[in-house]
Amino acid sequence: MTNDRYFLPEDDGPAQSDTGQPATPRQWAAMSFDPVPIDAARFGAQWEQARGEVARTTVGLLRFDDKELTQLFMNQPEPLRHAMQVHTSLQRELDYLKTHIEALEMAATRVLCAASRCAEQAPP
Repeated sequence: MTNDRYFLPEDDGPAQSDTGQPATPRQWAAMSFDPVPIDAARFGAQWEQARGEVARTTVGLLRFDDKELTQLFMNQPEPLRHAMQVHTSLQRELDYLKTHIEALEMAATRVLCAASRCAEQAPP
């Protein structure tokens, strides 16, 4: 299986001070980081279509109650196989999206760092 991870692990930042307390704005402002090379072309139309397809499938499945969902699969030629394929696809997407959550956390941390620097440099 190929690694679809597009992002690097979370930055090492001052999420907490040495005392275990939340970091201060000054500690956030002192944080440094390197850019993360990301090929934005990997997030084109095909990527959007795949994410949308899974989202639409999810919405469709959530609209069924337990009996309706069971009946949906029982109407298939091989109900168990079909249900397990859908489960596998949803689980694969969930695992994939976890890498994006890490990237969002990294971006939010970096913005907080920059905001802390802006606050330090803002005129009184």
